[in-house]
Amino acid sequence: MKISINVLVAVLLASAAGCADHVYVTCVAVEADAGNGNAKDAGVSGPGSGTDGGGPRGNEQDGGSGGSGGSADGGTGNNTPIAAGPWVNVTNNLMTVAEGGGDVMVTAHPTTDRVIAGVGKGKGLFGSDDGGKTWSALGTGANSDKINNGPTAIVFDPDHAETWWEVGIYGFGVFKTTDDGITFKHLGDTNHSDLLGVDFTDPARKTLLLGPHETQHVLYLSRDGGDTWTNIGSKLPPDSRYSTLPIVIDTRTFLVGSCGNSSGMCGVFRSTDGGDSWTRVTSAGPGSNPLRTKVGDIYWPLYGGGTVVSTDDGQNWTKTADGPVQLYSGSPVELPDGRVVTLGQKTLLLTSDAGKTWRPLGPTMPFDGGNCGIYGLTYSHGQKAFFISHNDCSGSIVDNSIYKSEFD
Repeated sequence: MKISINVLVAVLLASAAGCADHVYVTCVAVEADAGNGNAKDAGVSGPGSGTDGGGPRGNEQDGGSGGSGGSADGGTGNNTPIAAGPWVNVTNNLMTVAEGGGDVMVTAHPTTDRVIAGVGKGKGLFGSDDGGKTWSALGTGANSDKINNGPTAIVFDPDHAETWWEVGIYGFGVFKTTDDGITFKHLGDTNHSDLLGVDFTDPARKTLLLGPHETQHVLYLSRDGGDTWTNIGSKLPPDSRYSTLPIVIDTRTFLVGSCGNSSGMCGVFRSTDGGDSWTRVTSAGPGSNPLRTKVGDIYWPLYGGGTVVSTDDGQNWTKTADGPVQLYSGSPVELPDGRVVTLGQKTLLLTSDAGKTWRPLGPTMPFDGGNCGIYGLTYSHGQKAFFISHNDCSGSIVDNSIYKSEFD
């Protein structure tokens, strides 16, 4: 059953204390090996110039280069920008209520007008219900655990939007709320983590998979909703890179996006036996949080730039057309009509054909897309607006951390 996780509204900050590392690509089909179900790259096609899946590190050979064409924003297709409202700075009083904080991530609540800003250096989460005019602290209810990390991800329960998980670095790894951010509980003994996968096929939400920050061969599995955790990272291939970015498809089927500034090979690794064994299904190296759409398609931004797409729960992958840059916070977003939006170098980019083409959306952003610029985005269905986050690589909150552009 395909589950909407319009989340993985999860958010990857490069670093709460400063900047960390976190493609233009051609279409590379990945097909299942008929003999054993393993995947292999089928070749290169499509417009635009490309690099291998791991970006500038040259981690793997497939991905290659393709034909010519495309542009800095929009790849192929109609490059006439789709209209959207001007970018307006809505940081406002966040500078005051989160004084002394670090880099800022931003994500939108899936069923309300609320937009949530996560502020590094242990400042916690702040909500705005008025489009960014005012911000106030979350987690202020009685007996709430204090969020003491640099937020990297928020994962909403698609069936119970008042329940969600916060993940972060330089502090406790995972917090959970069941009352929409009034109170939080720290789960287990995990620390310093980037992304959480949740089994949404299980009504009890017992199976969780946690990727630690910039760490190889460490991957935490919980079968009791986060009370206890077991490190299953040693079962990943010994030459895999960071095991930072997990997805849980179901109780037995997991994906891990592996790349980053470490030795070894990049790729997406897939398990169908609960993490006991893993198969590398593409050499393209994810570098950002993935989006899983309402129909279950997965859009995964790559380390160094670009995006790969899977329409079969991660068995096969296709590199999209030129245009997207690497996200350092958040994931691509799905609009109510199913179109997908991500970051380009100068504007947001929109696709309605699973990344075969990207079209510029809205006016030029206040800063270029990428780290030390516009490094994350979200879309608020309630506010009918995009919000983007900006950092200047100082490691501190700045007075132009969040911008808003209306789009319906």
